Amino acid sequence: MNLNLEKLTYNHVVFENPLINSDFKNHSHNVYELLFFIKGEASYVIENRKYGLKKNDLVFIRPNLYHYIEIDSNAEYERINISFDPTVIKSELIKKIPKEMEVVNCAQNGVVAEIFGRMNYYATNLNESDFACVLESLLTEIFYALSLSTDEILNIPSEISPLLTKVLKYISDNLFTITSVKEISDEFFVTEQYLHRIFQTQLKISPKKYLNAKRLLHAQKLIQRGKKPVDVYVECGFETYVGFYKQYVNTFGYSPSKEKSKTYLKP
Repeated sequence: MNLNLEKLTYNHVVFENPLINSDFKNHSHNVYELLFFIKGEASYVIENRKYGLKKNDLVFIRPNLYHYIEIDSNAEYERINISFDPTVIKSELIKKIPKEMEVVNCAQNGVVAEIFGRMNYYATNLNESDFACVLESLLTEIFYALSLSTDEILNIPSEISPLLTKVLKYISDNLFTITSVKEISDEFFVTEQYLHRIFQTQLKISPKKYLNAKRLLHAQKLIQRGKKPVDVYVECGFETYVGFYKQYVNTFGYSPSKEKSKTYLKP
């Protein structure tokens, strides 16, 4: 069963030929995401960090982080993926998870792996409504288990590129004031073409799209907290409302004015 609710989604997929039949997209969003890797040969990229995945690896992606999965061979691929709104899990519980914990290998017979086994059992045997209730409880249990367990092994990422690491920090520090990609390339004494090539090779996205994606996610949060779109676009570094509006619709599938208020989101 796949579940797609407003605040909680569950997706269990198996691809026999992942290089041919799968469609893995690079993206970022304002929700949390867990990926439990069951089988296959793949790597996971989160911003400037790359992880080689192993059986029973649990990937924890926080909001606003750019990420994607990279299939390394045509070996059968299987994973469980859960996306959830910040209100689904107590913020205090999520804060117990160290920021450096992005990928952990869960013991074969450990608590976390066992929870995902039960999750799959319930997804197979319950109706959608009942499974949604159980899923939320199991998700909470996973975070309690992660905060208590000593069986999980923290995976250490490889750094994609020292230059890219510096560029991403610069973008993060100057997100709303950067005026062009040239400004970024000039800051690091490289050409725009070289910077574009680094982004496309390592992150599969252009510098401009990466920058705008970050701005749009921040704009979405501000609108959800009650700010007017006509005020938000300037604050987030967009030159015109028309340009901001078009990119918002292209990214989220609806206009800024259709964004639902979510005053519970914290800064």
